[in-house]
Amino acid sequence: MNWKRNKGSISWKAPSNIALIKYWGKKETQLPLNPSLSLTLKNCHTVTEVSFEMGGANKRPHLEFVFHGQKKDEFLEKIQVFLKRTKNLYPFIQDLKKLTISSSNSFPHSSGIASSASSFCALAFCFESVHAELSSEAFSAERAGAAARLGSGSACRSAFPGYNLWGKFEKGGGADEKAVHIDNIHPKFYDLKDAILVVSSAVKSVASSAGHSLMQDHPYANGRIEQAKNNCLKVLEFLEEGAIWELGAVIEEEALSLHALMLSSNPGYVLFRPNTLKIIEEIKTFRKKKNIPLFFTLDAGPNPHLLYLGRDEELVKVFIMEKLRPFCEQGEVIFDEAGDGPEILESRFE
Repeated sequence: MNWKRNKGSISWKAPSNIALIKYWGKKETQLPLNPSLSLTLKNCHTVTEVSFEMGGANKRPHLEFVFHGQKKDEFLEKIQVFLKRTKNLYPFIQDLKKLTISSSNSFPHSSGIASSASSFCALAFCFESVHAELSSEAFSAERAGAAARLGSGSACRSAFPGYNLWGKFEKGGGADEKAVHIDNIHPKFYDLKDAILVVSSAVKSVASSAGHSLMQDHPYANGRIEQAKNNCLKVLEFLEEGAIWELGAVIEEEALSLHALMLSSNPGYVLFRPNTLKIIEEIKTFRKKKNIPLFFTLDAGPNPHLLYLGRDEELVKVFIMEKLRPFCEQGEVIFDEAGDGPEILESRFE
């Protein structure tokens, strides 16, 4: 096939996200068992550059993946799966001669801070830009988000700024194939802060993909699906009304429910670390003493996220540095906040 361009490169920066309502378990090809809802972050992000050369004539392209300047062949299988799943969305994939993907994170990968979400979102937006350049179709963030889901389910929630819902359910709307941006948010929640307490930067003992598969025969699967639906409806209401205390209670319930599902899987496993529990107890004590709305959540890893309003930032930061930082690996705390979604950095086509 004759393409408008023969080669080029494109780079995007895409954010991670923190799930307020957790996605756990999937069906078919990257479709969720339950709806989820997340906040797109700002500082935790992946930068990905895609360099390509056309003319492969339907043969498998020469593929390279570089992470933080080092070739990582162990990631190639995941990328091959992504290429296979997205070739109908992006027909140029079938005529690639060479594809080089260079990626870097601003935070530890595979440690429970949704690095796959930011990574596949950045990659999908690169592909979307290439598609728009090579074809006559306009750039579509929605299509890029749908493509990102085919690499990592939660990646579709990183395609838009602010708060996003993924998963179709009664009364709440949403869609299984892509995330839906939530517009009716109380102004105070646009200034929500997220401090990530890095208890461990080590690669998780059990990958999220393996954890999702254990939900297929989980004894509590049906109850979890209903819990997530009900909590989604509550959170949508609380976000609109500005009900921070009520929102926080659901957020913490969701975090503990997620890890309870891991504990009760077959085989069961634990991603908490002793310092994870110590941090949670310190947060509860401080909240009760100061009557300040700050709440914890966790993704599938040991590193708590501490969510709080911008108006309380000064006091909370003192608490973090004095009481929580000693429980973190090498004292690492990542201060983040609500973000604006993916950003194109550079493009060059020939």
